Amino acid sequence: MRTKNAARLSGVRDTFHKLGIFGRGAWRYWRFGEPAPESNYIVQKLYAFTDGRSNDFLFRILESKRRETSPAFPWRGPSLLSASAVLDSTNEDPTIEPSVCALRQDGVVVLPRRLPQEAIQNLYGLARSCSLNTTTYATPSAGSADAQPTTPIADLGTSNGIDPFHPRYAVYTVPREILLENYYLQCLLCDPYLLTIATRYLGVFPVVTKPDMWWDTDCVPAGLRPRPFHVDSGCLRWLKVGINLTDTTFDAPHFVYVKGSHNPNKTTRPLTRRLTRRMNLSDREVHDVCSDKVVHFTAPAGSITLADTRGIHKGELAAHGHRLILYFGLEGSAFNNIDKPIPLNKVGCELGQAMTAHPFSYQFFRAT
Repeated sequence: MRTKNAARLSGVRDTFHKLGIFGRGAWRYWRFGEPAPESNYIVQKLYAFTDGRSNDFLFRILESKRRETSPAFPWRGPSLLSASAVLDSTNEDPTIEPSVCALRQDGVVVLPRRLPQEAIQNLYGLARSCSLNTTTYATPSAGSADAQPTTPIADLGTSNGIDPFHPRYAVYTVPREILLENYYLQCLLCDPYLLTIATRYLGVFPVVTKPDMWWDTDCVPAGLRPRPFHVDSGCLRWLKVGINLTDTTFDAPHFVYVKGSHNPNKTTRPLTRRLTRRMNLSDREVHDVCSDKVVHFTAPAGSITLADTRGIHKGELAAHGHRLILYFGLEGSAFNNIDKPIPLNKVGCELGQAMTAHPFSYQFFRAT
């Protein structure tokens, strides 16, 4: 009995300690704009207990100093994704407002074939030929639960390029330091079209984070299940930008999302509440509650998926085929961001001007 009471008392003290850290971090962020990654644990728990309402409440308070709906673009480089002059409100791309409305309602929208062919070919060529980091998945254990919190990994290594039609590993990742030197990637990180959509949706000019590009292949053990449904954390509000650099099909790796789950609602509340104890949900749990809201997103190369991944989602493994995908974040707050600044060895003109004009939004990039 004494042992149980001591453990309970220790747990209470630990919780109060974390709450104190959270409170001090919130004050520092509001006063000085200094991120508090140690607050992420409390943000996660509050999200689960309040069905996501706490994130919106904290966002309104902590970002109240920098509310803006009309983004400013001092750099004059053209948008890769739009022929319209999105810097001029009189000639704005007509797809911007419908995309923002779809995000508000569903939490996800697909922009078909936005990336120019030369950019697709350039990024595809880079991912075919450069030195890649590889991941080999492990065979699932017999009698494992319906969902595992992570996909089991057997080995990590490197590869000089890839033959995507005869892969030897499950995942091939382009090292970030190589990816960040690419001209088209840097243009995408400061593209006025994407930044305008994000600003309209979030209400603030976004904080740009975490560019990653990798191959998902069908070189996976039989019976392996993907990472289960989950919600992302590490920020209060954000958009995830996913750019397809190969055609995706239902059998190939693709994105799965529960439409409408980004906003508090009665339908998905039973699922959100389960996240108080664990940060994953099985396929069975999700389909039992809201099977009609589960959508599998497939699209051709050059298309872009924008998703509020506070909503319930997952990545589906391949039955056959492969995909090359580029992801980065457009986040509404840096309060509980857990990232470290990324060094940039080479900075292009447009990205350099964007970093100078919006240092807060590009604080996770450092020119060396």
